[in-house]
Amino acid sequence: MVYGDATPDEESIDVTPHPRLLTVLGDIEFAPWQCLAELIDNAFDDFLTHPRDEAAPTVAISLPSRTSDHRDAQVWVSDNGRGMSIEHLNSALSAGWSSNARYGKLGLFGMGFNIATARMGNTTTVRTTRAGDPEWISVTLNLQKMASRDSFVVPVIREQKDDPAEHGTQVIISNLKQEQHELLSRQQAKIRRALGDVYSYLLREKGFLLRLDGKAVPPIMPCAWGENRATIQRNTRYPAFIEIDSPLKPMKACMSCGRWQDLTAKECEECGESRLEWRDRRIFGWVGIQRYSHKSDYGIDFLRNGRKILIRDVRLFSWEDPNEPGSRAEVEYPVEVPNEGRIIGEIHIDHVRVNYQKNAFEYETPEWKHVVRTLRGAGPLRPNIARDNGYPSNESPIGRLFTGYRRLDPGLKWLVPGDGSSSIHAKAREWGGLFRDGDQKYQSDHIWYEAAKQHDESKARAAASTPEIPLEPDGSARDRLDIPAPVRTQTDTSNELPLRETEDQKQDRYRKVGEELFDVSGEYSLPGFGTALKVTVFGISGSEVTDTSGERVPVFVQQQRGPDVHVFVDFDHMLFTTFGGDPREYAVLGIAEHIRERRGSNRSLSSIIAGLKERCLPDQRLTPAALGATAQAILDRIRRAMQRVISGNSQGFWSYVVESEQATAEQRFAFEGSGVDWQDARESGAWVMYVSASALSRIIQQRPADFLDGRVLRAPYASFTDGHARVLAVNRLIGYLDDVGQLAEQQAKRRPDELNRGRLSCRLLELELVDQPEATL
Repeated sequence: MVYGDATPDEESIDVTPHPRLLTVLGDIEFAPWQCLAELIDNAFDDFLTHPRDEAAPTVAISLPSRTSDHRDAQVWVSDNGRGMSIEHLNSALSAGWSSNARYGKLGLFGMGFNIATARMGNTTTVRTTRAGDPEWISVTLNLQKMASRDSFVVPVIREQKDDPAEHGTQVIISNLKQEQHELLSRQQAKIRRALGDVYSYLLREKGFLLRLDGKAVPPIMPCAWGENRATIQRNTRYPAFIEIDSPLKPMKACMSCGRWQDLTAKECEECGESRLEWRDRRIFGWVGIQRYSHKSDYGIDFLRNGRKILIRDVRLFSWEDPNEPGSRAEVEYPVEVPNEGRIIGEIHIDHVRVNYQKNAFEYETPEWKHVVRTLRGAGPLRPNIARDNGYPSNESPIGRLFTGYRRLDPGLKWLVPGDGSSSIHAKAREWGGLFRDGDQKYQSDHIWYEAAKQHDESKARAAASTPEIPLEPDGSARDRLDIPAPVRTQTDTSNELPLRETEDQKQDRYRKVGEELFDVSGEYSLPGFGTALKVTVFGISGSEVTDTSGERVPVFVQQQRGPDVHVFVDFDHMLFTTFGGDPREYAVLGIAEHIRERRGSNRSLSSIIAGLKERCLPDQRLTPAALGATAQAILDRIRRAMQRVISGNSQGFWSYVVESEQATAEQRFAFEGSGVDWQDARESGAWVMYVSASALSRIIQQRPADFLDGRVLRAPYASFTDGHARVLAVNRLIGYLDDVGQLAEQQAKRRPDELNRGRLSCRLLELELVDQPEATL
């Protein structure tokens, strides 16, 4: 057939576009996945409005290969929807308007369809048929030829069907633009992930199936804490998962332009159309806490008719004072070191208008502003800032999550995994990757919760022990090295183990009495050493660990089926109890030795250990930056705890800060722009959040009785009657504090022994800190 040149006798349809299409086709930039999404939307619309019990509603996409030439390459998008009549196809391809209603639909099949297809290539063929129709009908649009001939009438081709029951629509884009061909043929993985993210809700909740190059696109699942998890702050329970369901009053909507109308309107106040319909309106979904923190992988997803419009959006975490015209929005979350967020959510707002690119809502509409108020309230999230600006405490859903989870201190108080010493953020993120890979072990939040719980148990035992009293020679390495105690089972001495215990029986016993150390368990791999190993490390107390020859060993590594490896660490071995070895370090050594022997490599053991730590144990990095972040978090905890005492006589404590440090604190306050007046900070004691570590040390040295004896720090003071003993008690803490302050404020290059000293000071000072009720900001 001849494009754009149908004869008068031929059956044809008129696809003359609206003039506005010609001005936007070349200007609106769509990413490859957005172009495909426009075509997917039209199929999913059909699935949503006409659900059926037969085969799963499916859209299949086929992209060109990397070796293809853009002139010959094609993009295919096929669905098993109802198909279209020729009248419906005619209206669907009219490029200035949409055959879909403005509300209740994903697609805008005119404008969106033509922009997407024209963005990818110069020629588009649409084939469609309905169940019972005897043939396929198809039309081909070649924009270049139609424009050059100034004719927008294209012929209809009819093809006989082999199966009359067949139905669906197929869109084929050919003569691809070179730059689009490069992206479509080389970014399949990126496109697959983007589509799995955008359509996550429809794929997992509605049973829709999306295939890309023959493989199902998996939905990107939210890695949220369970609905039963919560924290307690100031005797108030804050759940980690909050459901949202806020019905709104039905209103009339214009089906042409989308504007909401007054209840008495007979025609649209904006476009004059009379197609007005009553529409239900509702804000629903959930907000919650992610099981791991991240610099960018957090925020709220906003959906319209099941498709994500905003992905991991953070605009609701900022506040702009409505009483200050021209003021900039101030970021309120995250603000805690290490400046990583974990508030997430999935909010459906089908009644709020979107732009043509479907990557933004119309933010100045009353509907969007109501969504904002429903989710985060009108005032600031931070209590002090709210109070200073005349707002009540923020009890909105996001406000409650902020109060209950804004900090990233390890343990159950903030629901953050730890290893007994510090937070294990990188490990928690690694577990999040395994969750999204479908690993069943990580689908529930059990491992994250246990890691947070083990951290608390370890700290409690370490704090209960008196540092000045040396450990007995046969003391457990667990108490000294912050390793959680296992749940012991009562031994029945009347039923001893068999004299000839098999190797399998022995390892089963180790697994039963031992406790998994989540922070060093996980996937271990190195380039050139074969497939990755899935390692589980068990800490054993009260039972000697022996190798296959029966000799007692500190660490025993045994290959299981497939890639699984189990490591058994004897906490009671003299290597740990007498010589001070770190069980975790020796567990990694055993894993490295196993990997080397398994591969028959001549590579040095130390080199393998270094590689494993770099790739698999990022939380164990001992760098100035990593330690500096830990030290800064400890200093902030000390400042918050000291503020409660200082607020009793703020001016008196301020006088202990030397003039140069006062100026530095005021400058830091001005730079951070907290939104509070400096004079108010001086009166309330909030100035302590901005002074240096050396200033904190001086204040504690001047007034130790106000801060020791369990007020801020656990160390005893008043019970000493000897003056020299009091000085020694204070100086010990000041030594830790000075080390921590240098790490936080002077991140210079340091020798390994200096970094180890700094890490130990951080651990010892943190053990001295008394858990405080949460302060307002």
